[in-house]
Amino acid sequence: MIDTGANRTFISLQALPTSHNRQFINKKQKSASLADGHTSISILGTLDLHIIIGDMSTTIKAYVVKDLCAECILGMDFISKYKVIINADARVVSIYDDEKRITLEFDVNQEEI
Repeated sequence: MIDTGANRTFISLQALPTSHNRQFINKKQKSASLADGHTSISILGTLDLHIIIGDMSTTIKAYVVKDLCAECILGMDFISKYKVIINADARVVSIYDDEKRITLEFDVNQEEI
């Protein structure tokens, strides 16, 4: 999920392959505040997250958390690094990695809205 309201990228512990489950870069316990300003989540650590989007390979430092509303939230750090453009009217998102730009259609489950 791309979230323009999130400053950083997060991934849930359950979304990590078993081989990555405990290979965090930084295992210091921290917490992050959510957009409501009152709720906080515990950060278990960070890792370099490699994501294949279409035919593009991306990497971003992600904060690992126990529970999350989605498997992964790509925040403003990812959006800025990959010059993400969200076109709501055309229902597409484009991502640039300094060599090429790819454009993908939104994947929205209408039944969950």
